[in-house]
Amino acid sequence: MKWLIGGVVVAMFGVACGGSEGPPADRVDEAEKDIECSSFTLRFEEFYGFCHEDCLGKLVVSSDGSATAARADYLEQPETTRDFTLTAEELVAVRSALQTGLSQPWEAQYGCPDCYDQGRYSLVYESCGQPQTTLVDPERQPETLQPLFEKLRALLRANEP
Repeated sequence: MKWLIGGVVVAMFGVACGGSEGPPADRVDEAEKDIECSSFTLRFEEFYGFCHEDCLGKLVVSSDGSATAARADYLEQPETTRDFTLTAEELVAVRSALQTGLSQPWEAQYGCPDCYDQGRYSLVYESCGQPQTTLVDPERQPETLQPLFEKLRALLRANEP
């Protein structure tokens, strides 16, 4: 009987102290939040309106280095895609260019995308559920975004489907 009472006391003590089920559900673990917020998805699109083929290129890069490149002759045409993984050096270069690009708040639009035959770049950066979007005239890129566009266009060219 002593053994049974001792077990009940230990069980009650474990329940009162939260047991070993982990932290309470209503408490946010700051380290976990930091990991979540350091992850991102970057979507880049280049489109040239008055062309005959390869008018649309897309690139999606994730913070883990996974990426997808896509090409289509024109908007709303079937896309050819290719999945690939960035090298460690490529991922560092994207992160560095992204950091430069995020050093200034983005305007919704730069220049006059799609006004003439110059086309447009579209960029969407999403981290922690907070997207930032901009449309850019390829001939009027903001200085802070130029390195990012250069890197993303080079990755798209190197990994075209």
